[in-house]
Amino acid sequence: FTKPLGIKLPPYFDIVHFDQAAAIFNKYPLKFVNCVNSIGNGLYIEDESVVIRPKNGFGGIGGEYIKPTALANVHAFYQRLNPQIQIIGTGGVLTGRDAFEHILCGASMVQVGTTLHKEGISAFERITNELKAIMAEKGYESLEDFRGKLRYID
Repeated sequence: FTKPLGIKLPPYFDIVHFDQAAAIFNKYPLKFVNCVNSIGNGLYIEDESVVIRPKNGFGGIGGEYIKPTALANVHAFYQRLNPQIQIIGTGGVLTGRDAFEHILCGASMVQVGTTLHKEGISAFERITNELKAIMAEKGYESLEDFRGKLRYID
């Protein structure tokens, strides 16, 4: 197989699972992991209508609701994966600040889903401009200046 190979990961919630998954992923020539897919089987209730949502209202929980979990997964895998495995931060990227946070946690790039669906392709320019403004405010000239540089409080 000669094409780049990557995988989209479910959200992990236990540190031991990050360790076990990373140990397996590091054995293979992966080019990227996508952190994270939506959390399955969320139920949306629309109390103002009788419209049935697809799948009887059951679907993946994503967008802003999954962002804290997505950031934790991006950072945990950034700490554990071989450096040649890039991370795509997915979940809750609504603004340039959200993109900044994913990159700060270690993402090489971000995926925009819910926002793209709501706003269309103009979301990309808006998010990019917001990210550039944050970078200028903080004195960063490139993504590498802050990628994975999340610091801990002692």
